[in-house]
Amino acid sequence: MTKTFCAGSNTPPVRASYQSNAANTFQNAAKFYRGKQIIMKNLFINRLLTAALFIFSFAFAVAAQEAKQTKPAVMIVGSYHMANPGRDMNNITADDVRAAKRQKEIADFIQILKRFKPTRIAVEQPIENAQLNERYTNYLNGKYELTANEVDQIGFRTAKEMNLKELTTIDEKGNFDFDKVLASAKANNEMPFAEAMMTSGKTEVAKLNEMMKTATVTEIFTYLNDAKTVDRWHSTYLKIARVGAGKDFAGAELTGDWYARNLKIYANLTRLAAAPNERILVIYGAGHLKTLQDFVEQSGEFDLERLSKYLQK
Repeated sequence: MTKTFCAGSNTPPVRASYQSNAANTFQNAAKFYRGKQIIMKNLFINRLLTAALFIFSFAFAVAAQEAKQTKPAVMIVGSYHMANPGRDMNNITADDVRAAKRQKEIADFIQILKRFKPTRIAVEQPIENAQLNERYTNYLNGKYELTANEVDQIGFRTAKEMNLKELTTIDEKGNFDFDKVLASAKANNEMPFAEAMMTSGKTEVAKLNEMMKTATVTEIFTYLNDAKTVDRWHSTYLKIARVGAGKDFAGAELTGDWYARNLKIYANLTRLAAAPNERILVIYGAGHLKTLQDFVEQSGEFDLERLSKYLQK
């Protein structure tokens, strides 16, 4: 008699176990393959959705940026006087911006200004200066060599980069009788205060002159247009207003004359906004920055943009 491991079975248990394991292995492999297919499919769908969402978000952002400008945009950039005209109370001594190093730095700074995408450029030149655009046209035609003046170096070069046909002059002259303020300070025993203000101005200029030795053009403009610098420089005009006594308002009159001049400049600027999509770049002496920015912003007629926005990109 043949002995078996299990009564009533003609198949050894080892063979049966092998067949069962093989079947289970096949089933598990099939399940793994189907699971992997599902994972890969889901991964593909996720990537497709992510790409679609990115494209939609980018398109929406661009559309929103274009749609949100319902008013003319204005960016006022405070500059130093590159050609050393010597017309201010305290004058910066600028190095030669026509030197190769400075020319490269100016080119780099212009790339920053281009991010604003100006449709017009306004500069600190007398409103009646018709010769400005004659020089600009000659510059475009290779018949004019740029001077060291910031109107040429920043204004002309940026306008050319933006394919603009002309620049606009918006400057107005005004009264600035500081000698009258000093006479009033002397008569009213306020000379220590007046002298402190003058010393403060000289300190600011000395700091900028020292910066000129190592800073790039972009770094200089960054400093001039920094909110703290702008406020500090402007505060001088408000401090001057206190000089005088009784009916002597020599200080207040000087500050009033300063505001009157800047209001006229602002009025000229407002007349450039022919359409809501205008983007006006204003290049002006840094001392004017605070008043002009305030007028533009507080009018409610414009969207004021600041240089700092484009320095960060």
